[in-house]
Amino acid sequence: MSLTGTDLRDADDDTLCTAAMIGDREAFDAIVNRYGPILYRYSRRLLASEADIADVVQDTFVAAWRQIGGFRRTSTLRTWLFAICYRKIADTHRLKHARPVEDWVLEPLASSDTAADPFTAASNTEFLAALESALAELPIRQRAVWMMREIELLTFPEIGEVLSLSPDAARGHHLRATKTLRVLLTRWQ
Repeated sequence: MSLTGTDLRDADDDTLCTAAMIGDREAFDAIVNRYGPILYRYSRRLLASEADIADVVQDTFVAAWRQIGGFRRTSTLRTWLFAICYRKIADTHRLKHARPVEDWVLEPLASSDTAADPFTAASNTEFLAALESALAELPIRQRAVWMMREIELLTFPEIGEVLSLSPDAARGHHLRATKTLRVLLTRWQ
């Protein structure tokens, strides 16, 4: 089974995964192209160094390529990749005790309304800086859960699979993170 061109772009995850499992590198490249930016954005919120971020994402895909033959499909491909990425981030974090840096994913979108209103633009920028600071104060697992839920829009069962938690435990970490962020961001309520 070899997919090419349009087939790769339009193929669903299951088709790409099946092709990659039998050694189709182009299908795996399509997986990398589809999920690389998402995993990069996620890693960027949890690691301080651009070099570490790039290494984690690369290591995630190297591990995925090596392990794809054993992927049992008890979870989605997306969740499986997030799980691998989280383990790589945790390893890096343990080794380097990294602190997150600004992530431009949370930047306000440029719109004609905010461009016309300097106060709104300044307020948005100030709020995002405060959010960055507050997120940096969260424990790594709470920060990871909050990011997966609020930015990557994963469900609690998916987050649980990624972090080897029950969905209720993932929900609890999210709740604690949200409560802490509310306290730290009281000024913005």
